[in-house]
Amino acid sequence: MKPDKLDFAVLLIVALCLAGLGAAAWLMDPARQPTRVAFLHPATGGVQNVWLADIDDPAAKEQLTFSEYGVFDFDISADGRWLAFGERSGAGAVTLRLLDLAAGRLTDLVDCVALQANCSTPVFSPDGKWLVYQRAESIGGRYGLPRIWLVNFLNPEFDSLPLIADKQVVGHSPVWSADSNTVAFYSADVAQPGILIYDFVPRGDDDVQLRFIPSSHGTMGSLAPNGQQLIYPELTRRGEQFFTHLRIADLAEKTFAAFTDSQGPYDDVGAQWSPDGETIAFARRYTDERWTPGHQLYLRAAAADEDLLSIAYEPRYTSAYFRWNGAGDALVMQRFPLVRDEDSAPGPALPEVWVHALESGESWRIASDAFLPQWAGA
Repeated sequence: MKPDKLDFAVLLIVALCLAGLGAAAWLMDPARQPTRVAFLHPATGGVQNVWLADIDDPAAKEQLTFSEYGVFDFDISADGRWLAFGERSGAGAVTLRLLDLAAGRLTDLVDCVALQANCSTPVFSPDGKWLVYQRAESIGGRYGLPRIWLVNFLNPEFDSLPLIADKQVVGHSPVWSADSNTVAFYSADVAQPGILIYDFVPRGDDDVQLRFIPSSHGTMGSLAPNGQQLIYPELTRRGEQFFTHLRIADLAEKTFAAFTDSQGPYDDVGAQWSPDGETIAFARRYTDERWTPGHQLYLRAAAADEDLLSIAYEPRYTSAYFRWNGAGDALVMQRFPLVRDEDSAPGPALPEVWVHALESGESWRIASDAFLPQWAGA
């Protein structure tokens, strides 16, 4: 029996479908994907929106959001599908929007204007199942202290609920552990400032779900990938001035230790744990003869008091906002020029986005007049 034209048509369609799937798999292979960085631009003189750039071809940047009033902050899911961002409204509040980067579909994630709330700082869990954000409710014409809320990404309706039911637990700047089991945030309680650490599934043998670490610095730290350690900044006084040093809390052992000397000749303003948990990157400005106008980046082993490795050293700049990529072999950073040279463009100094590759030791600029950079997922 000879195949008829219908059989040939079916075979052709199947072959084309298989070829399309093969091409899509080839193109979506992470090894073939460009490494991209997202950031807000411009920093001054215009409406801030989210932009995306390939680090190997930064001049060909792409605008992702087109907000009329501007984007306050944003996050991109680990798989690169979702862009969540805090969008300024004409009423002055910030609401949460969601952009499906694959389909190009823009929706309200949480309509905070309708809820008479101010919402910002969305952060996806690494497994993509949840998103946390900070939300301040309107009280008598002003906004109260923010609390941490959750969005369920397993539910098509994106249900939103408080992370902690107790309304007295306030906080901001949430971060996740790599296993998506832990959320840490800075508690804005004036009477008892510090960092709160919430485990969805309690760790250890004490069945404690919420832990508190006292800290007067006012900013968040960085969780180790396993969620069992936290490195965070703390204020210290030397003479008549206040400086910052770094401490590590071991949640499993219930111990605290200095990561950098509180009386050392330096000011350490931030730290980020590497994806493998072996190394910590932090920003330091020495106060002795090694002084520079701004903070420079250094690496040190997390488990041992080893010598520092200076990276992306550039005394004319200060670097204080930086993030590891997933492979742990590069950092994206926000830099600000503090010293102008003859080649500088006229006008005010503006923040810049840079990338540093650890293996080659090279650093290069991704964008000028840009800030709040992060890696843009797969």
